[in-house]
Amino acid sequence: MEQIVVDQNLIMLDGKPLALVTKSGIAEWETEGIAYTCRYDEITDDGDNKGKYRCLYEKEGSHEIFLLVVPPSDPDGFSVVLFDHPPHTLH
Repeated sequence: MEQIVVDQNLIMLDGKPLALVTKSGIAEWETEGIAYTCRYDEITDDGDNKGKYRCLYEKEGSHEIFLLVVPPSDPDGFSVVLFDHPPHTLH
């Protein structure tokens, strides 16, 4: 089994690990009629990703916060989806 290495600062929020979700997981929520919200969280920790944004989801009926990721099966491998700007600020 291949080990996946990721920056811990990207998968934690307030010292707690985030649950992970992929785009197909979001699509499944939509198919099942599960309501959810999405917000963008700026990375403030020093490092290569400082100033980028990660996408956090909260779904109805769950107390967990989900982080949008690319699955290990992707040709480029597992990664946290990061944005240079939150999509609502792009023109």
